[in-house]
Amino acid sequence: MIFSPLPGTPTVTQGFGQNKEIYQQYGYLGHNGFDFGCPEGTKVFAPHDGVCTVKDDGATGYGKYVVIDGPTRRSLLGHCSQITVKNGQSVSQGDPVALSGKTGSSTGPHLHWTFKILKNGVVQNKNNGFDGAMDCSEVTRLWQQQNVHQHAQYTDAAKPYLSMTFQPNQIIKNTTGA
Repeated sequence: MIFSPLPGTPTVTQGFGQNKEIYQQYGYLGHNGFDFGCPEGTKVFAPHDGVCTVKDDGATGYGKYVVIDGPTRRSLLGHCSQITVKNGQSVSQGDPVALSGKTGSSTGPHLHWTFKILKNGVVQNKNNGFDGAMDCSEVTRLWQQQNVHQHAQYTDAAKPYLSMTFQPNQIIKNTTGA
């Protein structure tokens, strides 16, 4: 199971695949993760077990971020104000790893979460138009079903994302032929 990287009921401000026009410059078909609106300095938790890699893009990209690699999954938690783990540190699901912020290419305080599936340490489905990132909205529904966290709330700008429907076995593919 994957836990919410934020305490309480996270507010989704941008869903997976939204705003194609913004993310084309990065080579994506749309937003490659979820953005959660939260005050700067909100404690960020590991959504699953893994080993941490700490990165800093400076004023571009994700700014300060941590990548957590487990045996079958990878999470990137970006735009943090502070990373509270070290490179190579093992974490368990629910361990604090960072504080949210607005570093990198960001218009305000939030947490960006990209989720990918790994097999033998290799990102799967890398040619899906999102560099292997997958829609984790089903995970937010799982939080509600498992009574682990309340269901995520969505801002008005993110609500159109909710109208998208995906089959359980559907893989989001690059439909541009690129």
